[in-house]
Amino acid sequence: MKTSITHYRLIKLAAAVGFITLSFNPITAQATDHETECFNSVQGKIPWNDEKNMNWEPKNIKQLCAGTTKPAEPGACYLSVLDGRVNWGKGISWDWQNIINLCAGTNNAKNTVDCFEKAVGKGLDWRDAILFCQRAEK
Repeated sequence: MKTSITHYRLIKLAAAVGFITLSFNPITAQATDHETECFNSVQGKIPWNDEKNMNWEPKNIKQLCAGTTKPAEPGACYLSVLDGRVNWGKGISWDWQNIINLCAGTNNAKNTVDCFEKAVGKGLDWRDAILFCQRAEK
């Protein structure tokens, strides 16, 4: 009986330690700090559309900033595409959601945009180019 109680306590302790370990992850905490900094560098500072509206829906900025460790890069990527410097294969006017999809979580705006331009330049469909460049970033 005493052995089974000891085993039960050990299992309970191991489960508690495991839960605490999974709950506290310093890398996640840092990523959240980067994402918050990214959010603050975009909202009210970078327009999300051609009408220069800088009041973003928070969920859209969160998508743009998710996973970045370089807070300035997603916004810089978004702005470079919005400014009309990137041809998606049929022009330079983009849908804002497609820009977010391309730039989401980037840690290097220039590399992301260059990747996209090269992929489209080689004949890849713009949708596939976005996916390709998202994977290349990881």
